[in-house]
Amino acid sequence: MNINKAIRKQRKTYKGFMLSMCFIFVLLPIMLIVSKIINIFLILYLICNELLIAIVMVIRINEEYIDFKLEGYKINIWCGILKVKFIIICKKVLFVHTEGRCANLEIVMITKSKFRNKKIYPIDINFLKKYPYVAQMYYKIKIENPEEEYFYCTIKQGGFRKYILLDDLYRSCVDAIFSGDAIEKIKEYRE
Repeated sequence: MNINKAIRKQRKTYKGFMLSMCFIFVLLPIMLIVSKIINIFLILYLICNELLIAIVMVIRINEEYIDFKLEGYKINIWCGILKVKFIIICKKVLFVHTEGRCANLEIVMITKSKFRNKKIYPIDINFLKKYPYVAQMYYKIKIENPEEEYFYCTIKQGGFRKYILLDDLYRSCVDAIFSGDAIEKIKEYRE
């Protein structure tokens, strides 16, 4: 699968979806006004439909948005509609793993430092249960440095653009260990 082609297709479908939703969002009230039927039930129904369309558009924007920038020794990543910011210091990344396939890819990172990030959490039991392969690597890392505290972050938004981010992480985080899945995804992107 050509990832660059998939990224272009993802952009096209996203633009088409948003354009059609905006068209429906505007067309429904116009049709009610043109029909000149003033009924409370129809007005409430229209308001509910408009709210649902707006919610679907916000969810889609949240799923699609990811932006990242490599600045020397760190990578700034913005995810979702609220533009949640991750500042990843490349030297502090210990392990990178991927879960899922295609647009549903999740990037999981273990770092030594939280570095002013609200969305980078300390590793806990629930995280280790959710990602068993990462748990194995975490225990190996923890044996080497038992006093260190480790943190994790997961990146779920962005669709196929996460492949580009994964490739940038591979190039810039030279001390990090990448799982077999992550390396396979990087090879898939570079083909």
